[in-house]
Amino acid sequence: MAVALVCGGVVYTVGERHEDARARSVAPQTPGGSQSTKPSKTAAAVAALRVAIDTILLRRAQAVQTGNEPLFLADIDPANKKLVAAQKVLFANLVEIGFTELGYSQAEERFNPAVLQAHGRTTYLVRVLMRYQIPKVDITPVTTELGYTFVSQAGRWVLTDDDDLDNDLGPGAHQEAWDLGRIEVLRGPRVLVVVEKGDTKRGRAIVTEASEGLAEVSAYWPRKWRGSVFVIALDETNVRDARFADEDIESAASAGSTFSSLPGQDTADGTVAGAYIVINPNERDRVDEILLSHETTHVATADLGGYEPLWLAEGAAEYVSWRGIEAISGPGEVGKWEQDVIDEALPAMSSLPDDAGFYQNSTDVYGVSWLAVRYLVQRLGLDHVEDLYEDMAMHGTDQASRDRILLSRSGLTEATLWTSLQTYQPQR
Repeated sequence: MAVALVCGGVVYTVGERHEDARARSVAPQTPGGSQSTKPSKTAAAVAALRVAIDTILLRRAQAVQTGNEPLFLADIDPANKKLVAAQKVLFANLVEIGFTELGYSQAEERFNPAVLQAHGRTTYLVRVLMRYQIPKVDITPVTTELGYTFVSQAGRWVLTDDDDLDNDLGPGAHQEAWDLGRIEVLRGPRVLVVVEKGDTKRGRAIVTEASEGLAEVSAYWPRKWRGSVFVIALDETNVRDARFADEDIESAASAGSTFSSLPGQDTADGTVAGAYIVINPNERDRVDEILLSHETTHVATADLGGYEPLWLAEGAAEYVSWRGIEAISGPGEVGKWEQDVIDEALPAMSSLPDDAGFYQNSTDVYGVSWLAVRYLVQRLGLDHVEDLYEDMAMHGTDQASRDRILLSRSGLTEATLWTSLQTYQPQR
């Protein structure tokens, strides 16, 4: 199906764009060996189109930063009343979050026959990168992605849809907290909580619990992390990359990574900048500092790289949360669970929990991971375990690297660590 890009009177179809690209790839060589650089009319049309879309994206960012709703809505297709209403909600949410940095940029054009059929010959479907920074939450600007559909109307481009590409984008794209209905933002020192508009009481309670959880991480994990906690507690099962309606239905919360560079943008894995906590909507009334100290440990270590094995990541988070339990209830409850892990979970396994299938494992992999970290703390000391964690998170890109780091820092391999757990006698 042809797609016309109307710029300065030039109609540039999908087929012509492909032909133009092919022609450039086999363009005649000049005597000096270089290709002819004379721009085609179609190339000029594409350049004009991209300038027009860039201008719209700049206006949208400027509108949020200046609180100018009419400017934000100026480039929306007025015939799409549903989109206009949704964009009003989005604008209010973005202003309420309050970004220190916000920008939108075009990535690459996409083609979808169904979208073209729905919107007509002048459709331009493009993946857009949203780069932003939330004050006191994002230490560095981070990136998420969107899919925008533009059409040309009476000589100007307007946004006519913002979800046509959702199924083709990365996990969690167009599922940020501000994308999912009107929100309310509540703040505490180093804590930001998002709930539905009007859910103020619940939001304040979560701010209190998150603040206590953050204090436990500061007390029980050696890394001097100065970041803040962003907690999203909405009545939504799909938020960011947390999909509680699917495999994570049993999880009470999830700490999902943020990226300063998305996977595939500059490197295959991307660059992790931090993490946000998303609460399972079914667990919002049971959120406490123990749960949030676990998730905040993940947030406090997220920017290290994320290459540590899951048994170490989850074991460290459980270590911090159970230190909090011990501070409240005394050592008896901790000792009871430790003995349960030794008596029941260890015999059901033959090695440390593997990354593959970790979260689907019916055995108490969290308990075994916690026991392994407890053992390492007693053997090495907490500061050395934290150093081990950082080294693993930054450099444990494959099993050989993990084995080398663990052996050099503890004198153990994963196999000998597992063997040691079989004869582990806890210090009571």
